[in-house]
This record gives sequence, C-alpha cells and structure tokens, in this order.
Amino acid sequence: MENHNNLNNLNVVITGASQGFGFEIAKKFSELGANILISSRNIDKLKIAKKEILKNSKGLVEIIQADISIKKDNFKTVECAISKFGSIDILVANAGVYGPKGKIEKINWEDWSKAIDINLKGTVLSCISVLPEMKKNNYGKIIILSGGGATKPMPNLSAYAASKAAVVRFAETLSKETECNNIDVNTVAPGALN
Repeated sequence: MENHNNLNNLNVVITGASQGFGFEIAKKFSELGANILISSRNIDKLKIAKKEILKNSKGLVEIIQADISIKKDNFKTVECAISKFGSIDILVANAGVYGPKGKIEKINWEDWSKAIDINLKGTVLSCISVLPEMKKNNYGKIIILSGGGATKPMPNLSAYAASKAAVVRFAETLSKETECNNIDVNTVAPGALN
C-alpha cells in the first residue's frame, strides 16, 4: 500500500502557487518531502511564498515566473524543473482566475477571453508541456483543479464556469489518451475556500 504521507524525492510542478490554494498545496507537498517548483506571474509573491514554504520544507523549493496562458512559459517551466530535479513526477495545474463578473452581454469581452486563455488553454498548455517527460518516464500524475464552475451553473461568472467545465472534460479525455503511459489524470473541486 502506498504511503500518502511520504512524498520524498517526488518532483512536483505547481502552477499558480504564490498565494491562496496553490500556495497551501505547495506547502503541504513540501512538508511531505517533495521537491517543488512553484510558478506564478508575480515574482515578488513567489519569493515570499518560497521563504514561507522553506520554514517546514523537507524537499527542494524552486520558483519560476511564468504565465500559463503563454506556451513558451509552460515549456520554460518544464525545462527549469528538469534542470533542477532531473524529472517531473507530478503536475498540479492550479492556476486560474474568476474572470469578469456580470451578465454576459455586459462584460468586457477581452477580460472574458483572457479568463478562458488562463483557465482552459493555460491548463491544457501546462499538461502538453509535461507530457513528453512523463511519457519518457512511463509515469506521471496530473492533478487539475476544476473548481465549482464545473459542477453547476454560475450566473454572472460565465467565463469561470464555462472554462472549468471544459477543463473537466479535457481531463477525462487526457486520462484516456495517457492511460497506456502509466499517467493518471484527475480533477479536484475543493469546494468553498477562505
């Protein structure tokens, strides 16, 4: 039986981990012995997060400034993780935004599209970037945060709801595509958070 309280020597990339839920995930993985590379668009918040995580870390902690909606940033993140740790065992695709709030006919279209770029396309790009490494190693775990938007309609948060529902179907599809490579793909909807 696997010991889920021991992540020693597992190499983990966590997106959107400079604050909030991603930061808490990173902290826990690090406390359980994993080597973690955390990414975010904000380098200053990443530096603060790293300092805090190191207080109870049992593994290596690295940071990289990256925007998951930009393809080259995802591949740069993977290259950094491989350079620092030698391989990638787990991807936690956590980065996401709520997007604009309001009736669909009144929201700013650019803001709506940007939320789709981050939540859906960014998640897909994060997965695409780690797959060659995981397939090479014939092992991997991809954990995608889906959020409440995937479980029910969310009036006035249409970009969030639509992108998170799409992420769930993407994960289900990717799971079937990668099962022969010993890569597990799951989504997690953690529920309401402070």
